[in-house]
Amino acid sequence: MTDWRAERDRALLTLESEKRPAFRAEAAQQLHHLALEAPSPAADFAEVVPRLLADAQPEVKRSGIALATVALPPEELPALLISYLRDAESLVRLEATGRLADLYRPELRGALAGMLEDSVPEVRFEAARGIAALKHPAGLDVLIDALDADLLRFRALGALAELEDARALPAVKRLFGRWLLPAFDRTQAAGVLAKLGDAAGSAHLLQRSRKKWSQDRALAVELLGEVKAPGALERLKVILDDVKDSCRGAAARGLGRLGDPRALPWLLALLQDVTADEEDRLDAADGVWRLGDEAGRERVRASVSTFTSPEARQELDDLFQEEP
Repeated sequence: MTDWRAERDRALLTLESEKRPAFRAEAAQQLHHLALEAPSPAADFAEVVPRLLADAQPEVKRSGIALATVALPPEELPALLISYLRDAESLVRLEATGRLADLYRPELRGALAGMLEDSVPEVRFEAARGIAALKHPAGLDVLIDALDADLLRFRALGALAELEDARALPAVKRLFGRWLLPAFDRTQAAGVLAKLGDAAGSAHLLQRSRKKWSQDRALAVELLGEVKAPGALERLKVILDDVKDSCRGAAARGLGRLGDPRALPWLLALLQDVTADEEDRLDAADGVWRLGDEAGRERVRASVSTFTSPEARQELDDLFQEEP
């Protein structure tokens, strides 16, 4: 078993004794990663947070903000994150804005809106996608601008799908038709089109779901259910029933997102098939859970003992913590 305190103390020693910025930044990141895996992050890492936040190196302070979201009580996070939104270092503002967006709390919309005017595009994007998750269009223009940024495009499309604002349709259609657009981006754009009522999006998802060689197929399969594309129920069942199809898990997740109760017995059959791939069975559990049927959820809870790996059982435990 890992000695969290020893690992933590070694990383802290590196921060204190090492002069090279890259090594110090790596040690700070390690502290955050250790906290994510620790059984009691508050007990083992809370006292480390102030030390990282007080560090003069921006990369270390950035990791301190990330560590705070793991080690500090949830009620303390909004005030702490807001206090770093105006930091002189853009890396720190970026981390604070992104972590604030991840809290998904309506009362924080005003603080996020203030970051839409930041001088750094990435900071503006984090604020915009956080506001979009709250179903408010204040950051719409920022998200549309992000469609031209290779590193932000996929996430920007995801935020636009959450927002479901029809004013984004022309920009997404232009992107969807762009020559040499990466397959994952085009399929993600198709999902947005489908959500906004454009039939071309659903048609693309159905087409990609039949291309067994395509790397973006799993994404297309899952999106079929999420956007509730016409014909999705039947198409996803075909994939789910094919024991040789590598996208059975994606189909199970898609059926859960589709929300059609007719899928419940199909998903339960995969969940209870102990000869099936464990990852596919986990995806079936996710699908059943999303359907919201209480009897189905009881079957998921009862299935825990049939999963052999600790990682699978941890995933199920995380699933059980999700709100009904």
